[in-house]
Amino acid sequence: MRIGRLCRAVCVGGLGFWLLACKPSVPSGLIQPDELEEILYDYHLAQAMAENGGGDSVNFRRYSYIQAVFDKYGVTEAEFDTTMIWYSSHATYLREIYQRLRERYSGNVAALGAAMGTGDVFANLNAQGDTANIWQGQAFTVLKPLFAENRMAFSLEADTTFRRGDALLWRFDSRQIAHGRSNEAYAGFYVRYDNDSTAGVVQRIYSNNRMQLRLEGDTARVIREIGGFVYCAPGESDEEPRFLVLQDFMLIRFHKKVEPVKADTMQAASMVADSVPSGADSVRNVSPTSNRRLSPAELRDSRPVERSINVVKEKPYRVIRGHTRPRDRR
Repeated sequence: MRIGRLCRAVCVGGLGFWLLACKPSVPSGLIQPDELEEILYDYHLAQAMAENGGGDSVNFRRYSYIQAVFDKYGVTEAEFDTTMIWYSSHATYLREIYQRLRERYSGNVAALGAAMGTGDVFANLNAQGDTANIWQGQAFTVLKPLFAENRMAFSLEADTTFRRGDALLWRFDSRQIAHGRSNEAYAGFYVRYDNDSTAGVVQRIYSNNRMQLRLEGDTARVIREIGGFVYCAPGESDEEPRFLVLQDFMLIRFHKKVEPVKADTMQAASMVADSVPSGADSVRNVSPTSNRRLSPAELRDSRPVERSINVVKEKPYRVIRGHTRPRDRR
């Protein structure tokens, strides 16, 4: 028993060491993960500040604010760009950095006095229930405006859990790394029905946004396929490396609520009234059953009584010499 446990411990330890050994270390000439996390934290805050100002000088403000971030940490734009090129090819490091950034942003927003109770209502969804997260794709990806690296797409075949009228919501967080003008990027979402008709929506992606693309269900058709894409347009001539970081993907399905059928009480009352015999005689003749034997008089009285009218057939007058005269009564 002890030998078996020792062997298992050695195997687990060896596997963990092998996994660590397979993860390449960051070259010494590049910005290390801890410092890069601090730079990216301020980098995206600077982007958000530049975009909130509005107007035609967004690109100028973005560039100025980001240069201030580089000056704060004592790195050059070239050093940052070279570092990001390596990290984008080793997404494991970048995914871990952005997971920590998301937690920091959430915590700081609450600390700054954001309204409580406005959290993400979809955060704890699973694949079950009337409102379910059915996303099956990757949770993190980095796109570059280069051929074969500037798009991601997914396709999902509908199963028996889908119903007519289901609404669908595809959402994810986007973070752009671009010092001057932002990336020209788009997201598309579509659904295909059993008659091969499709419905879809396309939106432009802006920096530091939570993208939400929603499609309402067709109650007359059955969903066969769901799909979507994100496309980052190639750069024109600038040599500045630009990246689009996508994370926290969710595909939420909403079952259409089925309203309970309410009985029409007026119609039900009318049906009951029509089934009751009308007329006082009909009600009077209905008597509760009894085991007592009726007497001949009671039996005679319970029978229907026929009422007759005596008709006088003789005329109540006589004719005398062309005049009518009441007939003499005897």
